[in-house]
Parts: sequence; C-alpha cells; structure tokens
Amino acid sequence: MTHVSSGMALLFLFYPLRWLLRGLSWKWALKAGTLLGTLHARCWRDRLYRQLRDGMRTVWGDVLTLADLERQVRRHLIIRYKHLIDGFFYHTLDATRTAHWVPAIDGRCHLDSALARGRGAIILASHFGSLGMLLAALVFRGYRLYQVFTLTPSPHHRTWGWIERAIMRAKVRCWPRDRIELAFWRPGTYLRPLYRRLCAGDVVVLYGDGARGQQFTRVPFLGHSLSLSVGPFKIAARARVPLIPAFIVRQADDRHRLILAPPIVLCDDAPASLQHGAAQYAAQLARYVVAYPEHWFTWARLRRHQDANGAVLAFARADVDRAQFYREAQRQGV
Repeated sequence: MTHVSSGMALLFLFYPLRWLLRGLSWKWALKAGTLLGTLHARCWRDRLYRQLRDGMRTVWGDVLTLADLERQVRRHLIIRYKHLIDGFFYHTLDATRTAHWVPAIDGRCHLDSALARGRGAIILASHFGSLGMLLAALVFRGYRLYQVFTLTPSPHHRTWGWIERAIMRAKVRCWPRDRIELAFWRPGTYLRPLYRRLCAGDVVVLYGDGARGQQFTRVPFLGHSLSLSVGPFKIAARARVPLIPAFIVRQADDRHRLILAPPIVLCDDAPASLQHGAAQYAAQLARYVVAYPEHWFTWARLRRHQDANGAVLAFARADVDRAQFYREAQRQGV
C-alpha cells in the first residue's frame, strides 16, 4: 500500500508541480516556495511542523514565545520548499548560472591553501542551507569533489520521503561526472576509497551534524551539550588533511552566499583531539544557527536525552529494521 500511495502522490502531485514550476523562470518559481511554505505553516500543521517546533523549543524554549516559534517554523518551511524547487532546476546549471546564483565564495583561500599542500581537504558541510548549490559553486569553479552520503533509513519525521528520493535521483543525473562523484556509504563498510581520494588531492564532502556514527563526543552548543559523531574528525586526523566548515546562506534575492570557515586541523586521533575539533565545529555551527535559524534542517530531528552524564541534545535516527532496509537498498541497486 505504501508503494501505491507514493506512486499516486508522485503522479498527481510531485510531477505536475515540477512540470508547472519548470515552465517558469527559476526566479519566479522560487516565489511559489514562499506561498507553499506559508500555506503549509498555516493550514497543514503535520508531523513535520510539530517536529520542527519541538526541536526549536528544545533549544530556545525559555527565550522564544509561541508566536516566535511559529514564525521561525514558517520561515523554515519556506526555505525548505525553496530548496525543493531549486532541485527542479539543477539540470540547467552551468558555470554562468552558478556564478549568478552563488556570486562568490567567502574564505575560498582556506580551501586553495589546503589543496596547495598536495593533499586533499574535507569540506565539513551541515544540514544547513542548500547543499546542492554549495556543490555547484565548487564544481563549476573547477574543484573535484567526492560527496559521501550515508545510506541509512530516512528519519521518521520525513513525510516527503518519495519526493526526496526523486530529487536525489535528479541531482545525481545533473552534475558533471568528470568533476564530482556521489558515493553512498553503508555504516560498517570500508572507507578506503575515501582515503584514496584525499591522498589524490580531491575535496571530500562530509556532514558534520549527521546522526550516524560509532563514536560520539559531547560539545557545548547554544547553552546545551550536543552529541556529535567524531567520524569526520577521525578521518581528517588519520588522512592528515584539514576540515573546512562550510555554510551556505540564502539571501533576500534568493541568491546564495557560500562561506568557508577557517580550517580545523587535528594533530592526531586521540579522544581529546577529536573532542577539541568537534567543539570548534559546533561553535561555528552555533554561530550560523543563531544568525539564520530557518536554514538548519536538523531542527526536526533534534531531541533531548538524559543519561548518566546528564542531559544532552542528539539527532534522532530512524526507528526501523536496518537489516530489512539494507536488503531493500541492495535489491534496488543502490
């Protein structure tokens, strides 16, 4: 029944919407994102809406009023719909259009300096802003990228799973294949291809605020303790490459500002070193979340937990049978 309902939704909602909006210019199609996000916030307070509101309340419950929370959720949904609509136009991107939508890269010198040493670098992205436009900004400026997606079950808040899969397939088809490779990694499998890419001087893109990992550390974040996976930091330490936090911000005219922060350099992979690197990243993430809270997609899976060491914020994972998920992924050839 789930496959049937998803197929019907694609047939009668997603594809007509994409067809209609692609008949407009990219700029005008994004105006529909404002309308759709506003309608969603005011007329359809579904599970996603509630998860977003609860995530923000977990962090700022003592600061924001209910009206403030609802306003922030509405702004977030507008950004989310615009991000969806951006995906309808990724296939049209080239160097000229990318330069229009992402006019400049602040801190580009950090990446160039790291690559000049003869090894690669890790772009430490977040679920913040448009990753697609971040990738395009780098690819169409000549960088070779190796983007790693963790192949895991979708979090339970994702009510648009069928849309996201269609968008992902569109993204994979539209990038220049000689300058970017999109890899889907299953937890527990070898990371040798990733290390080989770094040794070859490529730029590897990893998420810093992912929910998956085998080892976590606690870091300060917006007045709370946040549990972060040390995976990206351990990879950087062992490969002897810097991590460069990257944030992309949608501006009022719907163009994007890409910021590459100063690199995080780890001396070794000792627990204290990994914790220090994670704390540096968390401080950068907190800075941009405070400035642009509507850009952080992770609100919907932020939870507070209590354990022997006290309260901690963590990112929710999907509560599904992982073995069944991977069997299905293998069957579909992912």
